[in-house]
Amino acid sequence: MKAEGGDHSMINLSVQQVLSLWAHGTVLRNLTGAAVAGIYRVAGKNMAPLEALVWGVGQTALTLIISFSRILATL
Repeated sequence: MKAEGGDHSMINLSVQQVLSLWAHGTVLRNLTGAAVAGIYRVAGKNMAPLEALVWGVGQTALTLIISFSRILATL
């Protein structure tokens, strides 16, 4: 005999996991972006728009890879 609401527990856990990964990924991306900007500022180097694009795309790609691997680990 199943308890009431037991059918939705897996969906609830999945939604919580996705939201958690999204929140942590957003914070991580902002912190790493701030770190890169700080290093460039301390070094006295200007960042070209193309260079900023490369850093941003790289950070996004790494965030997606790490998030996807964390989701796979829960399966």
